[in-house]
Amino acid sequence: MREIVARFGPRRLNEIDATEWRQWIDGQDGDGGRMAGNKAETRERFLSGVFGFLAFAKRFHGLDTLPTFERNKAARNPNRRARRRIEDLRPDLIRTLFDCAHISLRAQLAVEWSTGARVSSILYGARVCDLILARGREQIIFRGTKNGLDVTAALNPTAAAILRDYVKWRGKLHEREAPLFLTFRRKPYADNGKSAGGQNKTAFAAAKRRARKAIVAAAIEEARRLRAAGRRKAAEALLDQAKSDADLIGRVTQHWFRHLLATRLMRADPRAAMEQGGWLDIRSVIGYSADMPEHRRRLVADLDDLRPAHEYKPGKSS
Repeated sequence: MREIVARFGPRRLNEIDATEWRQWIDGQDGDGGRMAGNKAETRERFLSGVFGFLAFAKRFHGLDTLPTFERNKAARNPNRRARRRIEDLRPDLIRTLFDCAHISLRAQLAVEWSTGARVSSILYGARVCDLILARGREQIIFRGTKNGLDVTAALNPTAAAILRDYVKWRGKLHEREAPLFLTFRRKPYADNGKSAGGQNKTAFAAAKRRARKAIVAAAIEEARRLRAAGRRKAAEALLDQAKSDADLIGRVTQHWFRHLLATRLMRADPRAAMEQGGWLDIRSVIGYSADMPEHRRRLVADLDDLRPAHEYKPGKSS
């Protein structure tokens, strides 16, 4: 509803025709559109939300007709949600990406990794006064999140340490109501009505380029040492792995960290996962989480209902 008001202003819904709805969502005449460049699954989820609101308005508030859109039935299936390769996102790759980001972006990434917050919540929903870095009480509050509620999330100690460096760099902490996160020029991010401004996307793309170069450069250096020691096959395997890692970093988006948090916290405490990430429905958390084969294998291995008092030995009768 906030986006609709920002787009169309204080107008009656019956005054907004189908062409305007389509232009806002899919773009027209140079207007990129809210869903321009997104995957079909993302567009379908967004359209479902818009139509849910409009259907409510039609039923209870006199909206005459619903606009029509070309829909993708297959993409509307919730099981089609795009799966990220988060199981391959190793800690060393995350550290490399963080190290290659400017402090203004590194602080955002640390919060995303620690809280699972959406980029929009971080850029536009957190003020200076919403960050608490007192030892043992580190937390951040996101105001007016996507579901309309405020979310209070705990901060990992490492993320809090990065944020302490960030607030020293940011300065002007006396401006308590000001946006917490600023661009590398120490300016607020421009809210263009989408989940994040182009400034943030540009900064993240630059960090990924630097990370990919760092991964490949380190692998080349180590491969030279291995070749000098006569370990050619090990050097080739190392370079292949570096190529795969660089490709993975190139695919990463900031939203991956939301999936990563859901997957990790769901293993231990689904309720904590919901509170930390601001989910209201357990089905949403399950949709964000991903199967980790090694973790699943350990869980299955721990099943001991049929384990005898003595270890089973194949080939011997009971």
